[in-house]
Amino acid sequence: MSMPQPRSLLPFFGLVFALSVPLWLLGYFAASLSDLIPIDLPVSALMAFLPAVAALWLVWREGGKAAAREFLKRSFDYRRIPGAGWYAVALLFMPGTLFLAWLAMRLAGAPLPEPHLPLLALPVFLAMFFAAGLGEELGWQGFAFDRMPAHWSALTGALVIGIVWVVWHLIPYFQLDRSVGWIAWHCGVTLLLRIVTVWLYVNGGRSVFIAALFHAMSNVAFFMFPNYGSHYDPAYFFWIVAAAVGAILLLGGPSLTRARR
Repeated sequence: MSMPQPRSLLPFFGLVFALSVPLWLLGYFAASLSDLIPIDLPVSALMAFLPAVAALWLVWREGGKAAAREFLKRSFDYRRIPGAGWYAVALLFMPGTLFLAWLAMRLAGAPLPEPHLPLLALPVFLAMFFAAGLGEELGWQGFAFDRMPAHWSALTGALVIGIVWVVWHLIPYFQLDRSVGWIAWHCGVTLLLRIVTVWLYVNGGRSVFIAALFHAMSNVAFFMFPNYGSHYDPAYFFWIVAAAVGAILLLGGPSLTRARR
């Protein structure tokens, strides 16, 4: 069976953006989610579930209920993951890199509060962000990435999805009342993290579960950064992640740069 052409992804990307518009608008008028939880999130952050919704609808249209059920099973396809080492990467990459960013900020004399790690909130955050991670990665990895042309490398696919991902996040980033500089640096971080996600995905047996786990830990680590993410500075973090991505390309480059099939 021939691989879908890039234009076949346009309905998916277009549907994700169209479904997001009401939440973007609501984000300007409704109170933020920080009224309910102790982290700074606009209401538009609920769009995290829309890539899965869009992908599921398109899969159902193409193959009916049976195809939709099989697609949803990708949520817990952890049996695909070839070894415990990939779990370790998914769980520890973001806490490790954010810790290095925290050290860099301390060495640079940046103002930082005393660390307060709400450990009791950790399982709640993990469950909440894993659900949101599945909402995104079923769409971005399980649907969009797997439908990209066979002659594209994984890195090309990561950059295409990453750019779409960045643009999709722009309005929620502005709704956080961050500066243009903060948003620009964090967009760079967002693109780099998509490369890491794709690297985990292609080496982790093309498992949506491991992509969602990494996505969840990324958010958990961010909101555990002292304190509840309040002092996170992407201008420091960008260079830490860029160095990590450089190491990935140097040491594990073929899995990203060769044709996907």
